[in-house]
Amino acid sequence: MPERSSPRPATASEIVAICGALDDRTILDIIATGASAAEVLEAHTWLMADDRLGPELQRRPAGRVGQVCDILAAEEESEEE
Repeated sequence: MPERSSPRPATASEIVAICGALDDRTILDIIATGASAAEVLEAHTWLMADDRLGPELQRRPAGRVGQVCDILAAEEESEEE
């Protein structure tokens, strides 16, 4: 049985297309996670959802999606300051 290849990591242009304008450091941090475009989209969607229960349940997505969530959340906090 052939081995399934993992999705390729998201490119900088895919990250910007999904998340909007980000600073270069944030883009590089997301690329360093190895997250695919689908994982970046999942993280972005999770953070932008109006009805997210994660903070109330004290849960966050796991794996690369969780890493991207943390990076995007930190970016959002720095923009608010």
